Amino acid sequence: MNTLKYTVILALSVLISVPVWAGPQARIAGIVIDSAGNPIPTATITYTTDELTKFEKTISVKHDGTFKTLILDATRVYVFHVSATGYIGHDEEFKVAVGTTDNHFEFVLKTTTEANAQLVQNLAEQPGYKELEEGRELLKAGQKDEAKILFEQALAAVPDLLPAMEYLSQIQYETGDLKNALITAKRCLEEDEESFGCLAIAANSSEALGDMEGHDRYMSLYQEFNPEDPTSLFNQAVVFLNAMDDEKAKPLLEQCLDADPEFPKCLFEYGMVLLRSGDIDGAKAQFEKYLEVAPDGVDAATAAETVKYL
Repeated sequence: MNTLKYTVILALSVLISVPVWAGPQARIAGIVIDSAGNPIPTATITYTTDELTKFEKTISVKHDGTFKTLILDATRVYVFHVSATGYIGHDEEFKVAVGTTDNHFEFVLKTTTEANAQLVQNLAEQPGYKELEEGRELLKAGQKDEAKILFEQALAAVPDLLPAMEYLSQIQYETGDLKNALITAKRCLEEDEESFGCLAIAANSSEALGDMEGHDRYMSLYQEFNPEDPTSLFNQAVVFLNAMDDEKAKPLLEQCLDADPEFPKCLFEYGMVLLRSGDIDGAKAQFEKYLEVAPDGVDAATAAETVKYL
């Protein structure tokens, strides 16, 4: 009996001494760092598995960015979600071998600024977007003809590339190609009816081509979508100026100059409104300002003569 009792106790002790991580378990460890290799102590790691809908475990990394945990069932496939405030999250699927203890992971998180810069760079290297960026640089340098070719190439690669349409219509209008400027602007507005640049080009091109109905339609939309624009405010003021209603025109001209203190047409017309109201000093100041910003403007001669008279 004593021998039997000793044998049972011995058998139980063998069973109890089996390591707790045996069976389907495995250990994992790792570190979370930024792109410069510095640890991110605020990071958290959550892992889930599609095989268990309610399973979710979150690990907080240590001050040195490291972490470790026990995977209770290594027979399953898991997904890491690594996150930290100010950084772009990272998701990664993983499966480790049952019973292993040497599974090490390194997660590198990028800041939102780094991620956006990388996105812009990747985008700029794609057909269409590459030509768009090169065209912008040429346009800044004043090389309109060369930029125009690149914007056309950009649209050939990506037909609905809105910025390329806006730049192309602008160049076409400025170089006197009014018909194509209007065609490009209309194409642009099919993609975005609120494109301020294309609405302005469509309105101006229509007017230059003698289509006043088209001009009024596009101008009305421009004013509706961009009510604080100086041009929009000036055009609203003109309606009252033509009706000889200075009282209603004056606040619109003031708003125009608040938006752009050097808007020539608003400076001149505001000066005229002040002159008609008897504010001689105010009118003179507006005409002098007009002559500073637009010495060769269409109303420069009138402004100069009026200043002499005042």
